[in-house]
Amino acid sequence: MWNWMQRRRWALGLLAWSALAFTIAYLNHDENQRLDGAPTVPAVITDIDRWTKGGPELELEIQLPDGRTVTGRTNNFNDVHPNGARIAVQYAIDEGDVYVREAGTGPDHAGVWGWLAAGSGATLAGAFLLVRRARVDQLGQAVEDGGQAEGEGVGGVHG
Repeated sequence: MWNWMQRRRWALGLLAWSALAFTIAYLNHDENQRLDGAPTVPAVITDIDRWTKGGPELELEIQLPDGRTVTGRTNNFNDVHPNGARIAVQYAIDEGDVYVREAGTGPDHAGVWGWLAAGSGATLAGAFLLVRRARVDQLGQAVEDGGQAEGEGVGGVHG
């Protein structure tokens, strides 16, 4: 079993990467759906993290219509505002998870399509490598068997 996995490690790695990419695409799509038509409320920027992988991220204190205040983070905004600035945001809350983006930015379709493309490419490459490995193994087995394919008799006459 270990040898089988070892010989297919790149294919399996690409297939695992494709699963991750498709999951991220789904999560981006889910966030877009939740924020589609979401209410708009004021928020205060409490921190700006400029060193995140996807670009700067705003930490926000969001004032809800019922008087509660929740904290959310987003990298979906128009301009980087200074700490303490007030901006309008769209929000959605689902069992403690806060989804937020600056009002007027719209859904992040590029992120969804980008992750779908990455997942599709990784799936195709992983499947290609699996098929290639299977054919290389079949060829190696045929060479070990003396060049005769299964079911062939002496001199290529089928038995």
